Amino acid sequence: MTANPYPGYAWLREHDPVCPVDDPNVPGRTWLVTRYDDVRACLADRRLGSGAPVNPDPHPPGLSQLDDPRHARLRRLVAAAFTPAAISRLRERTARTCADAVDSFAGRGHADLVAEYTQKIPVAVVHDLLGIPEAERAPAADVLDMWYRAKFRQPRDEAKLAEMLAYVRRLVARKRSHPGDDLPTRLIESGALTGDELEVMVMTLIGAGHITTIQFLGTTVLRLLDHPARRAALLGGEIDWSRAINELLRLDSPDHVAEYRYAGEDLTIADARVAAGDVVLLSLAAANRDPNRFPDPDALDFTRDARPHLALGHGAHACLGSHLLKMQTEIAITTLFGRLPDLALDIPKGEIDWGYAPTFRGPRALPVTFTPREPATVSPPGDTTADPGSR
Repeated sequence: MTANPYPGYAWLREHDPVCPVDDPNVPGRTWLVTRYDDVRACLADRRLGSGAPVNPDPHPPGLSQLDDPRHARLRRLVAAAFTPAAISRLRERTARTCADAVDSFAGRGHADLVAEYTQKIPVAVVHDLLGIPEAERAPAADVLDMWYRAKFRQPRDEAKLAEMLAYVRRLVARKRSHPGDDLPTRLIESGALTGDELEVMVMTLIGAGHITTIQFLGTTVLRLLDHPARRAALLGGEIDWSRAINELLRLDSPDHVAEYRYAGEDLTIADARVAAGDVVLLSLAAANRDPNRFPDPDALDFTRDARPHLALGHGAHACLGSHLLKMQTEIAITTLFGRLPDLALDIPKGEIDWGYAPTFRGPRALPVTFTPREPATVSPPGDTTADPGSR
């Protein structure tokens, strides 16, 4: 279903909105929820926990896999780094990263935008947040390979997971001995985190900090290639960037399913009786195309107020990096199409490989052609991502 899962989601919403599914990753019964109202209610339901009742995993969980009060305490400690004001200070650096990436292939007239652009930008931004010197940064492809192989291969690649954890521990040790102007140093100096909790936060940044943005940038490029008039209006300032990005997130949710939720007690979702200990999968992508919430849900409509979308979650676990994702998207799209206005996909759209992992949707490669361009200096776009109405 990865290439086009939406007809399947539509059938489930109408005929079996809370359906039992087979999931080899978890023991016991698993339910998939697809209607908007049900998914939104479940995301805010404290009876559905994010931490497994019995967790044999010896590795530290990510922030999204923790429950309150520990989750709330850790989230508060890093929240200041992800406010609109804090994110605006990253705009100039992000603009330079985007410009340099385009310069690296603009003279050729062809490129793979995933490998050469949409992967590079989020990984570079995360490296900046973590304070990793450029000379010591692993290539974006290596970071992604480590993360995907550790988390999403079945069976899970324990060697890669151990390698990733060792990488995180070396970084934390480095920041203890060589403090810098970065998030890990500030967390260490706060004295409020244990060693394991520092690892949780860094693991969260490395994983959630780039995976969602990579998927979203790729699907956004494709959407705008399909809609040249809307693209021109957006780049020309006729459409509000924040409104547009929220609609693009609604239409092409990069995370199709939220993190596992575990029923802490017997409960009812729609007409389904969910027993304590059952796993509940919440389909963000299906919810965001529910016609009972969004009329004509399969259409790209920049006049729509899509802010109630669930692409970045809802409730206690709503995406901490939503402003960061929106800032990167605006700058990356503005830079790419501003420099290469005749960008065109170099393969039939039906041949795109959408497979990263079952819970994510984004192209693995985007071969494109364009008129070759000389390197150019690009100034950071204006700060238009601060959205008082967004999460």
